[in-house]
Amino acid sequence: MLNKWRIAFILTVLAMLSVLVTACGASTTGNSGDSGSKSGSTPTATTSGGSSSKINCESGTLGTGGSTALGPLVQAAAKNYQGQCSGANITTQLTGSGAGLKGVHEGGLQVGNSDNFVDLKKNPEYSDLTDNQVAVVIFAVIINKDVTGVTNLTSAQLKDIFTGKTTNWKQVGGPDLPIAVVSRPSGSGTRNTFKTYILGGTDESVSGANHTTAKTSGDVASSVQSKSGAISYDTIHFAQTNNLTTVKIDGQDPSQDNVKTDAYKFWNIEHMYTKGAASGLAKSFIDYVKGPDTASLRQQLGFMDISAVSSDAIAAKTPKQ
Repeated sequence: MLNKWRIAFILTVLAMLSVLVTACGASTTGNSGDSGSKSGSTPTATTSGGSSSKINCESGTLGTGGSTALGPLVQAAAKNYQGQCSGANITTQLTGSGAGLKGVHEGGLQVGNSDNFVDLKKNPEYSDLTDNQVAVVIFAVIINKDVTGVTNLTSAQLKDIFTGKTTNWKQVGGPDLPIAVVSRPSGSGTRNTFKTYILGGTDESVSGANHTTAKTSGDVASSVQSKSGAISYDTIHFAQTNNLTTVKIDGQDPSQDNVKTDAYKFWNIEHMYTKGAASGLAKSFIDYVKGPDTASLRQQLGFMDISAVSSDAIAAKTPKQ
């Protein structure tokens, strides 16, 4: 009888030990993901589409700045990245492409955002910068709601408007209303894209009471929305968000399909420049901005993946230096 009790006792102890071992094993597995805030860790992030991918989290502080067109994507991506990687602190200054390039070259920024390629003929000192291409941005010519009857403008007509030769909308098929031109500052990447691909390299030279300058993409949208007879250019995202009227350019809509083949010319490649090769937090964040985790975010903000555009179209926007 005693032997039977001993056997039962031993079996009970073994069963309890088995439960404890299993519980400890489960606890160890659950804690393995707690190192997400540490440099170099790779927690799992779930995209809005339900698929998962790995973010190579890096810790530290990262200063980015420049393009106000790329700014909304960088800001939104930074917020999401910091939510996944608690050791990262990422700031973004909306100062314009020119200021972004200058900032990263001089060391005030770790990443300079730009709508344009670096022009080494104009700025040979920027040879120390490394180009990291992240997306394609679509721009559009936008007009105030009072400008009726104008659905298409040719490159020649736009050139005349932005050089001050055409001053009334009736000259291009619109109402008898003075044209109010809203320009971007000279360091703007959006302005340089407009000059290069729509104005044929001609500088904007319009002046006078009906001419103003808006610093950011958001300021442009607000100015055109509020000023009767206004015309300017902005990203398609800002235009749509503010319910602004866009016009065709040379008969082509500002659509993704037209950008893919370069039938529509007013678009460009977005860049996040670093001084030397990107590393650490800068590389991790840039990879995140252009990676699968932000695919839905890029689409939501009106950006296209570079891979979606034909190689001929990309070549047309890539300067030969």
